[in-house]
Amino acid sequence: MDKLFFFITVAVLSVNCIAHNLSSDQEALVAFKTRIISDPNNILANKWLTNTSICNWIGVSCSTKWQRVTALDFSNFGFSGTIAPHIGNLTFLGYLNISSNNFTGIIPLELSHLRRLKEIDMGSNNFTGVVPSWLGTIPELQHIFLDNNSLSGSIPISLLHNKSKLQTLQLTDNFLNGNIPQEIRNLSTLEYLYLGSNMLTGSIPFGIFKMSSLRELHLTNNSLSGWLPNDICDGIPELTILSLSYNQLSGQIPSNIYNCRYLEVLSLSYNHFNGSIPSAIGSLNMLQELHLGSNNFIGGIPLEIGNLSNLEILSISGISQIGPIFIFNMSTLKVIQPVDNNLSGSLPVDIYLNLPKLVMLDISSNQITGGIPTTFGNLTKIQDLILYDNNLTGELPAELGNLHLVKFSVYRNGLSGSIPFSMFNLSTLEIMDVGGNYFSGHLPTTMGFSLPDLEVLYLGHNRLSGVIPSSITNASKLTDLSMGNNRLTGTIPNFGNLRLLQTFLIGGNNLTGDSSRFFSSLTNCKYLKLFEVSSNQISGVLPASIGNLSDSLQEFNAHGCNIAGAIPAEIGNLSSLNYLSLYRNQLTGFIPSTIGKLKSLQRIDISINKLEGYIPAELCQLSNLGDMYLSDNMLNGSIPDCLGELKSLRNVHLGFNKLESTIPLKLWILNDLLQLNLSHNSLSGNLPSEIGNLNVIVDIDFSWNQFSGNIPSSIGKFQSLASLSFAIDFKDQFLRLWET
Repeated sequence: MDKLFFFITVAVLSVNCIAHNLSSDQEALVAFKTRIISDPNNILANKWLTNTSICNWIGVSCSTKWQRVTALDFSNFGFSGTIAPHIGNLTFLGYLNISSNNFTGIIPLELSHLRRLKEIDMGSNNFTGVVPSWLGTIPELQHIFLDNNSLSGSIPISLLHNKSKLQTLQLTDNFLNGNIPQEIRNLSTLEYLYLGSNMLTGSIPFGIFKMSSLRELHLTNNSLSGWLPNDICDGIPELTILSLSYNQLSGQIPSNIYNCRYLEVLSLSYNHFNGSIPSAIGSLNMLQELHLGSNNFIGGIPLEIGNLSNLEILSISGISQIGPIFIFNMSTLKVIQPVDNNLSGSLPVDIYLNLPKLVMLDISSNQITGGIPTTFGNLTKIQDLILYDNNLTGELPAELGNLHLVKFSVYRNGLSGSIPFSMFNLSTLEIMDVGGNYFSGHLPTTMGFSLPDLEVLYLGHNRLSGVIPSSITNASKLTDLSMGNNRLTGTIPNFGNLRLLQTFLIGGNNLTGDSSRFFSSLTNCKYLKLFEVSSNQISGVLPASIGNLSDSLQEFNAHGCNIAGAIPAEIGNLSSLNYLSLYRNQLTGFIPSTIGKLKSLQRIDISINKLEGYIPAELCQLSNLGDMYLSDNMLNGSIPDCLGELKSLRNVHLGFNKLESTIPLKLWILNDLLQLNLSHNSLSGNLPSEIGNLNVIVDIDFSWNQFSGNIPSSIGKFQSLASLSFAIDFKDQFLRLWET
C-alpha cells in the first residue's frame, strides 16, 4: 500500500512539474510576443491562440516526452521589435532561429542561460552592440549565425576556447573591426568560417591554415593585409572554398595550392597579389569557380587552366596579358569575365559550339573590333551579354531577340543602324544599355508592352529620331530611363505611371510638351533622384506642384527649355536637392527665399533669365553650396554680406545684373574661392588689400563696374591666377591683366 502511494505521489508531482515548466515556457513566449511591434502577417493573432497549447503555436516545437519547448523557428516572419530576455527561461531550447526579420537592439545576456542550445541563428536583422562574449560559455553550441546585422567591436576571444564544439561561425556583413584573433586556431571542430564584409584589419592568422576540419573560409571584403603561407594547403586538406577577394593581400599565390585538392571555389580577386599565376591551379580538378582579377600579376593565364574540366565560372579582369584565348574553348564554362584585359581581335563566330552552357559573357572594357556575329543568337542559355566599352561596329543582329537575355549592354561602342525591334520583345530583359553608339531610326510603338521586367533602359547619346512611344509607360518596373542626346521629337508622354522611376534623363532632344502637366505627372514618381529634361522645347511655367516631387530628388536639370513665369516658392520642399539648374529660360519674378531651405544644395544655376529683385539673404543658409550662378538677370540691390560666411563656395557668378553698393568685406575671407565674376553691374568703392586672401583664385572679373582707387598690390600674391579683368567703359579706359 505504501509503495502504491509512493508511485501515485511521484506521478502527481511529475504532472505538476511538467505543467509548471510548460507554464514557465508559455510565460516566456508571451513576453516575447509583447516585444513584437509589427507582425505584418498576423501570425501572433491567428497562430498563437491563448486557448491552445504553445506546442501548437506556429514556429514552436516541443519535446514529446516532457512537453518542453525545444526549438523556435521564426525565420522570415516579418517581425519587428526587440528580443525579450525571458527567452532565456526556455531551458530545454536547443534551436533558435529568428533570422530574416527586423529585430533591433542588443542580444540579451539572459540567452546565456540556454545551456542546451546547439544552434542560434539571428542573421539578417538589425541587431546592434557587440558580438556577445557569453556565446563562448554555452557548452553545446555548434552553429552561430549573426550575419547581416549592425554588430560592431572586435571578435570576442572568449568565443574561441579549445573546449568549443563550434562547427559554424557566421559573422558576415557587420561592422566588426580589429584583427582576427590568433586564438581562432583553438576551434578544432570548426568547418565553416564566415567573416566577410566587415572592417577587419591585420594579417590572416596562419593558425587558420592549420585547422584541419575547415571546409569553407570566407574573408572577402575586409582590409586584411600580409601574405599567404607557402604551406597554405598542408593543414586544411578538406577545404572546398577559399574566398579572400577585396582585401589588401600581397605576395605570390603559394605554388602548393594544388594540395587543396577538394577546392571548388578559389576567389583571390581585388588584392595586390603579384608574380605569376601558378600553373598548379590547373591541377585543382574539382574547381568550379576561379576569381583572379584585379591584382598585380605578370604574365598571362597559364595554359593549364584549360585542364579544369569542372570549371564553370572564370573571372580574370584586369590581367593585362591574358595569353592564348583558350578560355573560349572550355565547354564547361557558364560565366566568363575577362574584363579590362586588353583583348583585341573579333568575337569568335563559333562561340555557341564551344561554350554550349554559357550563361554570362562579360568582355567589357577591352579592344574588341568588328561586329557581333549573328551566331550569338544560338547561345540559347545566355542571360547576361555585356560588351560595353569596346570598338564594335556594324549593326545589332536581330537574332539576339530570340534569346532569353536578362542583362544586355553594348554601351560606348561604334554600333550603328536601327535597334532591331526584336530586342524590344525580350520579355526576360531587366537591363538594356545601348547608349553611346550611332543607332538611328525610330523606336517601336509597342516597345513597352513586351518588357514587363525591364528596370534599366539606356538609349542616350545615339541618333534616334521620331517620338517616344507612349507604350513605354507600361514598363512599370522601370527605375532608370535615359533617352537624352538623341533627335527625338513630339510630345513627352505622361511618365507618371512609372512610379518606381529613380533616374529620368531625356535632355538634349527636341521634345515638346506643357511644363505644368509634365512636371505635375512626375509627382507620382516618389523615388525620383535624377531628373534631366534640358534643351527641349517645353512651354509653360513651373507649377507649384513641383514641390511635391520626390523627397529623394537630388538633381533637377531643366535648362534651355523656354520655361517662363516665376520660380514657385514650393521648390523649397525638395529637401534632398543638391543640384538645381534652370539657366537659359524665360523665368521672371524674384528668387524665392524658400531656396534657403535646400540644406543639401551644392550648385544653383539660374543664370540667363529675367529674374529681378534682391539676392535673398536666405541663400546664406545653404552651408554646402559650392557653385552659385545668378548672372545675366536683372537682380538689383547689394550683394548680401552673409555670403562671406559660406566657406564652401568655390565659384560665384553674379555678372550682368544691376547690383549696387560695395563688395562686402566678408567676401574676401573665402579662402577657397576659385572664380569670382561680378562684371557688368554698378558696384562701386575701393578694392581692399584683403582681396589677397583669395589664395587659390583662378579667375576674377570686375569689369564694367564703377570701382575707384588703386588696384591692391596684394593681388600680386595670387599663385594660380589665370585671368583678371578690370575693364572700364565710362572713362574710355581699358585695363586687362592676364597671368598664367
